Amino acid sequence: MCPKRLQRLLGKLTDIRFLKFLTVGGSGVFVNMFTLYLLTEFANLHYFIAGLLAIEISILFNFTLNNLWTWGDRRSASVTTRLLKYHIAAGTTAFLGNWCILILLTELWGVHYLISNFIGIVIGALLNFYVNDLWTFRENN
Repeated sequence: MCPKRLQRLLGKLTDIRFLKFLTVGGSGVFVNMFTLYLLTEFANLHYFIAGLLAIEISILFNFTLNNLWTWGDRRSASVTTRLLKYHIAAGTTAFLGNWCILILLTELWGVHYLISNFIGIVIGALLNFYVNDLWTFRENN
């Protein structure tokens, strides 16, 4: 990675927008983990399915907060378009980062499903920020 691109990437990590994204994401982690726990332990859904439902609920929750606060200054598209793009971005990164890590760590290495889920959330969140910053809530230049 060239020094200019690396400097831009590091600058994004200290940007106020990234800090807002982390705040929203923190509340989304709670929504995801709590939903996964409730659906697995009390609704008796297998964590494979409960994980997908928890991801979906947290995606919709996080979109609402990110749309209003994190990227509230970027209104280049309709809310429907932003929701669709966010859902594609978050759904893809959550599936690749969150859900696959949940299954992999739990099934192959016997890690408790809630710990696996948390590790997957961290990986998915980093991917999610960059995809949404560059695509869903892109700046108009």
